[in-house]
Amino acid sequence: MALSEGTVTILKACHPVLLANREDIGATFYKILFRDNPELRNIFNLSHFKTDKDGKPGPQMLSLSDAVISFAAYCDQLEQLGPLVERVAHKHVSFGVRSEHYPVVGRALLQALEDVLGKVVFNDAVKSAVMEGYYFLAHIFIANEEGKMQENEDTEGGWRGWRNLVLVKKVAETPIHTSFYFAPEDGSQLMTFIPGQYISIRIPGSPYSMVRNYSLSSSPTSSMYRITVKKENNGQVSSYLHDKAKEGDVLEIGVPSGEFVTDNGNSPIVLIGAGTGITPLVSMLKDAAERSLQATLIYRAHSKETHPLNKEVEDIVRYESDNISVHLFYSVNSAGIDISKEYSARTLDKIIPDKKSLFYLCGPQSFTSDTAGYLKSVGVRPERIQIEQFGPLVVDTQDIQEQK
Repeated sequence: MALSEGTVTILKACHPVLLANREDIGATFYKILFRDNPELRNIFNLSHFKTDKDGKPGPQMLSLSDAVISFAAYCDQLEQLGPLVERVAHKHVSFGVRSEHYPVVGRALLQALEDVLGKVVFNDAVKSAVMEGYYFLAHIFIANEEGKMQENEDTEGGWRGWRNLVLVKKVAETPIHTSFYFAPEDGSQLMTFIPGQYISIRIPGSPYSMVRNYSLSSSPTSSMYRITVKKENNGQVSSYLHDKAKEGDVLEIGVPSGEFVTDNGNSPIVLIGAGTGITPLVSMLKDAAERSLQATLIYRAHSKETHPLNKEVEDIVRYESDNISVHLFYSVNSAGIDISKEYSARTLDKIIPDKKSLFYLCGPQSFTSDTAGYLKSVGVRPERIQIEQFGPLVVDTQDIQEQK
């Protein structure tokens, strides 16, 4: 079943006005959603709703607006929305979003659009078209997410929703990074995850629970799940894990999710990360070593002292595989001198063994954006580059303006 021709025409005509009101739509939507349904704060990372120093809405607000704007642009080319649907569906499965949440969201969205655009612009015809479009897309999400949840539940060691796991071990990796190992209370099996995926952790809070995603940094064949967490300034969950969580504690864990995963084939891979972006890449690197796959890790950190899992990477290169190579870049050397300019397109061109490899980038948005540009400038085709952005997906403003 497809959208009606009239609805498509109206939605595409709405694209410019939605784009012009991008920030107000996202902020107003979540104000209405949480006002009328405060319990839904329990399934969101509330740190993503904080406005920045310039008053710009938080990334979750912009992510919602970007999804609405993208749907208006591509409602007649749904294949263009495939990556967005897949990413959001994985997040929803991880956070425990249910089908009954969609009508609640739909009502808040309609009210937000009316409040922001006004009844003259958001008239009955436009409102009807938006309703048809929203529920059309909602059914796609619901079917996708139910399929994922059922598959997880049917997989050996898998589950749906939240599962109690024991914090078996805490290991300090650097002064600001700690690894946390989780296993089932009853000693049963854990579902095998795909390298690159993440789990969710839900911490009880007052008045609302706190939920975060953390990439799995262990081998997918391990009997435990491991995450490696940086203690962030004012980070509520990272501080809880570092300072309060004790070995033997039981925590609620969401099923492994995420579409930033390695291909199952035999193509060489190049893993490029910065900061805590190393975490999914180590999992990918260990899997490549176990499969005797050619892999190159290129990693950038502030300094050697803040480089997590360094010894583990060294051991992979030394003992596990002859097909693994590693290149490290630090922003400052042991003498405190700035050497950040050593990381450049020219340097990458020299150390990448094969431009036809599959490239996986993970780290701060500015780093992944710059690196993707470097790779393209030295001849790597864009379709061979996959990027993981921690947090909500916020579309580049220029990309939104170019949507047709």
